Amino acid sequence: MFFRLRRVASAVLIGTGTTAYAANGWTLPTPKTDTATAPLIPYPAKVVLKNETIRFSGFLPGETIPEGVEHAAWIRGELADVCSDLKIPRNHKSGACHIVFERKPSGTGALSKEAYTLAITDGHIKIGASEFGGFFNALQTLRQLVKAGGDGFALPQGRIEDAPAFEIRGVMLDVGRNHMPVAFVKDMVRRLARYKINLLHLHLTDDPGWRFQTRNSPQLTAEKSSWPTRQPGKFYTQEELKELVAFCAKLNVRVVPEIDMPGHSAAFTRAMGFGMQTPQGLAAMKEVVGEAAAVFPDPLFHIGSDEVRVHMKEFMPEMVARLRTLGKEVVCWHPGNIPDQDAVLMCWGDNEAGHSLSEVKNYRYIDCNGFYLDWMDSQSGVLQTFFQQPCEAPRGNGNALGGVLCVWTDGALSSERRILEQYPFYPVALTFAERLWRGAAEKRRDLMATFPQKGTAAWAALDEFENRLIWHRDHAFRREPFAYVKQSEIRWRLIGPFNHKGVNDTSFEPEKVIKDEYICDGRTLKWNESPAYGGAVWFRHLWAMFNMHRNQYRLDHWPTPMSEKLGKDSGTCYALTYVHSPIEQDVHLMFGLNGMWGHSGGYRSARAPEPGSWDFSGGNIWLNDKPVPAPHWKFKSLPWTDWGKGRIEVPLTGEGYFFRPPVKIHLRKGVNKILVRSVFGHWKGDEGERKWFFCAMPVQWDGCHFTEVTNLTYPYPVLNGMRQGATKSETHSQKPHE
Repeated sequence: MFFRLRRVASAVLIGTGTTAYAANGWTLPTPKTDTATAPLIPYPAKVVLKNETIRFSGFLPGETIPEGVEHAAWIRGELADVCSDLKIPRNHKSGACHIVFERKPSGTGALSKEAYTLAITDGHIKIGASEFGGFFNALQTLRQLVKAGGDGFALPQGRIEDAPAFEIRGVMLDVGRNHMPVAFVKDMVRRLARYKINLLHLHLTDDPGWRFQTRNSPQLTAEKSSWPTRQPGKFYTQEELKELVAFCAKLNVRVVPEIDMPGHSAAFTRAMGFGMQTPQGLAAMKEVVGEAAAVFPDPLFHIGSDEVRVHMKEFMPEMVARLRTLGKEVVCWHPGNIPDQDAVLMCWGDNEAGHSLSEVKNYRYIDCNGFYLDWMDSQSGVLQTFFQQPCEAPRGNGNALGGVLCVWTDGALSSERRILEQYPFYPVALTFAERLWRGAAEKRRDLMATFPQKGTAAWAALDEFENRLIWHRDHAFRREPFAYVKQSEIRWRLIGPFNHKGVNDTSFEPEKVIKDEYICDGRTLKWNESPAYGGAVWFRHLWAMFNMHRNQYRLDHWPTPMSEKLGKDSGTCYALTYVHSPIEQDVHLMFGLNGMWGHSGGYRSARAPEPGSWDFSGGNIWLNDKPVPAPHWKFKSLPWTDWGKGRIEVPLTGEGYFFRPPVKIHLRKGVNKILVRSVFGHWKGDEGERKWFFCAMPVQWDGCHFTEVTNLTYPYPVLNGMRQGATKSETHSQKPHE
């Protein structure tokens, strides 16, 4: 389990067992580069691990838990899960290790409840914490530290002192739009809790369906209240939810319900025959929240309140008052209908909390901006999440509470498993867990759509995190979708935009010959001097053009390597890279162009590629100057016909590059040339495209996971002809040191 990270330049070793890289006041901790360490996620605040290890045959039964420790039975249960997960026996055999739990004095503030220490010495493991959350978190770190092999188990000797940067580190499931079975939710929570995610937000009601059993109004969960394409009649009984809450509590996970009101309430209106903003609706909703408050003991209760015009002035004040008499703290979306300054705001809608900090600075708030999973792909989603600064604050405080990763399911799902397949769920969730636990000292909006340059502090930090992330892909998610491939060494030369004059599939000279510069319509176009790193490359980010139909542009919101050259224009861009293979071999190509195929974007605005093409917008890809054949597309373009019908109700199949099988390609021995044509421009009646993006990576594929082709290197493209080889100093391997 211990691995050695590659050496990087400009490392300054500090006493916390991490390397700090500083750039313009921004730091991200990375493990030391010259000592053995463990691929921990999230990486603890202070780590001092030695090269020496202790070997043990198992854990002695009868671990010591002092009197007065709350939930001692839960602690023993979690230790039993660690032993079961890692197949560690509990016995008195020679070489067994003793675990001691120590109760620490209580600290001040919410963060201290989850703090812990973990000390590993010869024959002993000592875990210190003041409350159950700290003991639970320590056991998750221990779970990741244990190495199995040979005649027993091993742990590095040393000490860890750890505490979260933010109190709330949550995931929201949109079960109102698509019901997910309790067993599925439990399995997901079990996995997320191992990465110190500590809140489950259930969006229980929305226009497509009502999933909370309401005994006073059973018609709310009747089949006819749901859209026929959205699991009609599927809901959660109150007993099921109580049992889920109890299950989550043992995993240090809070459960916060959301009953959306008075908007997103078409299911309520269909079932009841009247809307929420009526005297009957108000009375019914007071009964609903009374039943829900008895099921969910958490003090937070989410009431939605967004995307609706409130015309019944007394509705929000009376609902808020009702919840507060039940002992609840009201949470609502922002932007939304904020009742008063005592409400907790969930910020959304502008991709970073700072857009409204001036408005919310006196409120308690939770950051969801930029954490909407339905707008992310896998390779760029990890980058975007890694460089976020949650709450636009280095650490949590009395107002900045943390963040929630939102998994909206606007479109119909063929099954609940599609959450893990057509969303980059676990790669981004683990990155989110890292960032919310560690915090970020500085906002890096400049890196959310641009992979950092090699040699910088940011590149070193992300490269190191990638090594840890793919370790967990290969060890903890062997049977689960986990669409992420290490990409930090891939380098591209970019050029454009060539003017296609509205004919998107126009060919330009780079498809015939690679040279330093080209003349197009009297303009001289040159390749970018600095390489674009990563397998996924943005020419222009989605948010720059999101509201182009309103003639509103945010061209520098999340800058890209081509932002300044492109402005808001259409055109054709090219990306060039070379791949060196030491042998002739067959591999796979993970490739996609533009494509807003997500549950909020693709259903509304993206067009399916035409047969034989990769991209409706006219993009293409060549390997060694030959087009790579596109797959047979099993989906087709459908018109937008409003919510609840048409393409929004046709489940996705293989629209996204990271949730369809990659195509096979043949690499010759030596240098292989890859050229991508990526196009932006509305044509053939399409007005919906917003993204200008591609992902192209040689990968291995086992039917579930994309993984690295570990013997490939990426020489930097030399212009005026493809070079036939590369010196050792010019190549960069994708393979992390084991």
